Amino acid sequence: MKFTKIIAAFAAAAVAASAASFCVSAEENEPAGYVYFTAEKTTIGQGFTVEPTKVPFYEGDTGLDVVERAAEVLTETTDYGAYITAFADEDIDTTVPEEIQAVCPEMTGRTQEGYLSNFDYTAESGWSYFINDDYAQVGIGDYVPTDGDVLRFAFTVYGYGADLGIDNSSWGGVAALVPATNKAELIRLCAELKDVDTDDEAFQYTYTAAMEALAEYNVPQEDIDNAVASLTDEIAVLAPAATEETADVTAEEVTAEDGTVEADVSADTGKGSPSTGVEGVAVAFAVVLLAGAGIALSKKQ
Repeated sequence: MKFTKIIAAFAAAAVAASAASFCVSAEENEPAGYVYFTAEKTTIGQGFTVEPTKVPFYEGDTGLDVVERAAEVLTETTDYGAYITAFADEDIDTTVPEEIQAVCPEMTGRTQEGYLSNFDYTAESGWSYFINDDYAQVGIGDYVPTDGDVLRFAFTVYGYGADLGIDNSSWGGVAALVPATNKAELIRLCAELKDVDTDDEAFQYTYTAAMEALAEYNVPQEDIDNAVASLTDEIAVLAPAATEETADVTAEEVTAEDGTVEADVSADTGKGSPSTGVEGVAVAFAVVLLAGAGIALSKKQ
C-alpha cells in the first residue's frame, strides 16, 4: 500500500540521517516556514470560515500575506496599519449560542453579501486574532510569522472580544463572557492531519470529534485537551503500524529520477488550503514520531 510504504521509507531515512530533504515550494523560493491558520465563527454558531490548514510563508511576508494566501479577505489601512474587515463567507444561517443571546437579545443581519464583516449582527462585531493562543497586540500587517505559529482568527459579536474570552474591563469595557481556551495545539494537529487518507475508523472518528470540538462555541478546555490526547494516541498507533508492515521498503523507491522526493509535503496551491497530499502528511508525522523533529506530539499529562 503506497500510503504505508511512503511512511516507512521516509521514517527510516529520518532515523538514519536525522534529516530529510523535501521539495516543498510551489514558488521560486523555498518557504521560510509554515503557519497553522484557521478562521472561526462559533459566536454565530457556524463553526469555521476557514478550517485549520497549513500555510507556507516566505521571507518578508507579514501575517496579512499568510491570511491572503489561505482565504479571500477585505482589508482597510489606518494609521495603525492594515487590518482585516471581512472574510469571504456565504453561510448566513445563524444559530447564536445561548450565552450570547442572553447579552445580545436583538441582532441584525449581514451588511455585505458574500462576506462576514465588521458590524455584522451587532455594532461591536469584527475579527479578532490570536497567535499561539495569545490575543494579538499588533495589527495583522505588523505581525511577522514564525515557523510553527498558530494563527487563529475569530469573529466577535459582543464586547469587542468578550465573547471570545477576552477581558476588556481594564479599559472600561466588559469582562470576558466565557473562559478563554487554548486551542493552538489542536488546531496544529488538525491542520497536519486533514488530508491523511486512511480507512482506520478509530482515526476517522477521533479526527471528526476533534474538528467538532474546535467548531463548538465555549467548549471546555478539558474537551480540547482530551481531543489533543486522543489524536496523539491515534497517530502513535498508525505510524508505527505502517512502519512495521513495510520495513523492507527503501527511501529510493519513493524518490523521483531527478533525486527529488515524489511526495510534495506542502505545495502552495494559492487560495484555500495548501495541498500537502496524503503521502506528505503521513511522511511528516512518521518523521516526527521516529526522529523527534517538527511538532511536539507528546501526550499532555
